[in-house]
Amino acid sequence: MNRLENKVSIIVGATSGIGREMAKLFAEEGSKVVFTGRRKEQGEQIEAEIKNAGYEASFFQADSTNEDDLKKLVAFTLDKYGSIDVLCNNAGILMASELTDIDLVNEFDKMMDVNVKSYIRAMQLIIPVMQKQGGGAIVNTASIGALQALPATVTYSVTKAAVKHMTESAAAQYIKDGIRINAILPGLTLSDMIIEGEDFEQHMAPLIPIGRTAKPREIAHGALYLASDDASYCVGTSLIMDGGLLLE
Repeated sequence: MNRLENKVSIIVGATSGIGREMAKLFAEEGSKVVFTGRRKEQGEQIEAEIKNAGYEASFFQADSTNEDDLKKLVAFTLDKYGSIDVLCNNAGILMASELTDIDLVNEFDKMMDVNVKSYIRAMQLIIPVMQKQGGGAIVNTASIGALQALPATVTYSVTKAAVKHMTESAAAQYIKDGIRINAILPGLTLSDMIIEGEDFEQHMAPLIPIGRTAKPREIAHGALYLASDDASYCVGTSLIMDGGLLLE
């Protein structure tokens, strides 16, 4: 449908799961995609798959917590394509611990670095570019954990709540510059971050009103909507995609 035709998109954290599907879907919808990840082999494979399908994409190996890597990413994208119209912050890690067992350095600080600070760093670098261009769209990946904490996910829930509120605050600040900032809040999704396989699906599906977990592609469609002009009136929106889980 070419909903992102002539747009340039950066997707941070896209060598697996939801991010991988974002990269593929955005390219299919007409965007020139630059996507990142730390795993070179996976990134190059995804790039090849997208190009072999006849679309435009470039893998840029980067650590989302490394500011120099992100600066190089922005420079690479501007040099190659001349603009940045869409940013998707999708880097994320999950380490589960009960409150009394949380390692504040190796767990809490690390998850804050990846799940929150990397988003801020990318936005700090790319918002000025979008301001000069006269606008853009940013989509941050949060989680339903931002709204409903689960046992042993204290740190993860804290980071995702931070992403949600950061998104809302930034959205209010930068809409005057034509920059729409929104978030997707996925529910239980079969991705590389969580246990994959029939056992997980069979265990979790009965808890979800729709009767199954989400596919990464389904969540990517939510990001596509918010990144596209179809969502031109969405500002600071938290798009819940949980199969009805929060209704329980």
